[in-house]
Amino acid sequence: MTTSKQRSVLLVEGIDDKSVVLHLLRRHNLGYREEGWPLPPLPIPKASDGVEGVLAVMDVSVRGNTGRSAGFVLDANSQPEGRWAAVASRLREVGVTVPDQVPEGGFVGSSTSFGTRVGVWIMPDNRRTGALEEFLADLVETGDPLFAHAKTATDNAVILGAEFAATATQKAVVHAWLAWQEEPGLRYGTAIRARYFRHDAPAARAFVAWFRRLYDVK
Repeated sequence: MTTSKQRSVLLVEGIDDKSVVLHLLRRHNLGYREEGWPLPPLPIPKASDGVEGVLAVMDVSVRGNTGRSAGFVLDANSQPEGRWAAVASRLREVGVTVPDQVPEGGFVGSSTSFGTRVGVWIMPDNRRTGALEEFLADLVETGDPLFAHAKTATDNAVILGAEFAATATQKAVVHAWLAWQEEPGLRYGTAIRARYFRHDAPAARAFVAWFRRLYDVK
């Protein structure tokens, strides 16, 4: 791990994203504890004002972290290619060479202009459309009958007049599934701590591997 005494940064879209990342890293014993923050240079995830909030501070985050790392976690939503294009445009402005497509395992590079190590992860997996909830769905045990039932129940709810947007369907499914756990209705991060979501699922391990590369965590 780098010997810098200052802390690197990790920017995410919102409070739920921050909680998920923190609890997932804690489950992987990466220096994040329930009581007290980790020592530098490990970052404390910081919630932004959605996608636009993360994009807006990319350049200043890279400029201000010479010798450290700056990580960014954003949702693909309905346009993964467009999201990467927006990210790539901002990173090029601060001297980061980026590929035409975000790597499947997340992007890690550096700014030749400012000497900052830079990383990007686009939820859920740098490929598919979707957001944090699609990532969490990947952390549910394969074949879980309650999750399958949550999908069916959500589809039926739409037929009965449920008014959530089509883009929020996976969120509705995840919340329905969480409502049927031993302690109903836990927030996402707390549900990771409670082991309702699998911290060792392939999707979780891929994200943690990206984090380790970006922040040079052994």
